[in-house]
Amino acid sequence: MKKTIFITGATKNTGLAIARRFAADGWNVAVSSRDRAAAEETAQALAAEFEGVETLGLAMDPAEVPSIRAAFAALKDRFGRLDAFVSNAANLGVGFSVLNSEESDWDAVVNANARGSFFGAQEAQRLMTEGGSIVFISSCHAKKAVPGRALYTISKAAIGGMTRSLAVELGCLGIRVNAILAGAVRTDRWDGLSDEEVEKRRSRWPVGQESTPEQIAAAVAFLCSDAAGTISGAEIPIDSGIGACLLAYNKNWMQNDPYNVKYWEKKG
Repeated sequence: MKKTIFITGATKNTGLAIARRFAADGWNVAVSSRDRAAAEETAQALAAEFEGVETLGLAMDPAEVPSIRAAFAALKDRFGRLDAFVSNAANLGVGFSVLNSEESDWDAVVNANARGSFFGAQEAQRLMTEGGSIVFISSCHAKKAVPGRALYTISKAAIGGMTRSLAVELGCLGIRVNAILAGAVRTDRWDGLSDEEVEKRRSRWPVGQESTPEQIAAAVAFLCSDAAGTISGAEIPIDSGIGACLLAYNKNWMQNDPYNVKYWEKKG
């Protein structure tokens, strides 16, 4: 029987690369996006590119549990089962520090990243009747902090505990749970950078080169394969060596951070 995978946030960048990798390997592929039309268009494009692969595009807001459950219900109706789940959808939470974050900011970032991953995994395991693999696309921010990304760091750190807890609880069902600590991945967010800005970024990393979405996809494919059959509860860094080095700290970050202008205006 052909295997089925569900990847959230899979209409572009890393999520799309993962979807294409598994479609190329002959899996049935379900993809989600907050934008239903984008998800359906991506599913149709995958089906057209990879002959014999069944696809499904789903609308899903990772911050909303009813939306998550509705997406999995539709997946069950279509495929009946699930062999792998990749929680990739995320709110990047750029510019939210302890100085300027509101309750609504917390809800938007932490709910999408931590709540979405947890309840997505909860629904996924119910469809993994013959075992399976769950992979969280986490971040190097789960282990290290930088100014202005407090909510994102908190949400990704939560995924570490989630990975270990679910690996322990779901192991008896033949389900393995792992996370990838991604960092410095080339995405469309790089499109506006100059050559000088790109080289400046690269100069800060031991490897001196960012990962491609296809490299992250290859790691996910490995974790979902029999070759990784004894790997569970792991957080695997794919971060150009970022997590291995100490970056210089800018003690004046508050004054130079545009996201905290309102904070400093109040202080003034």
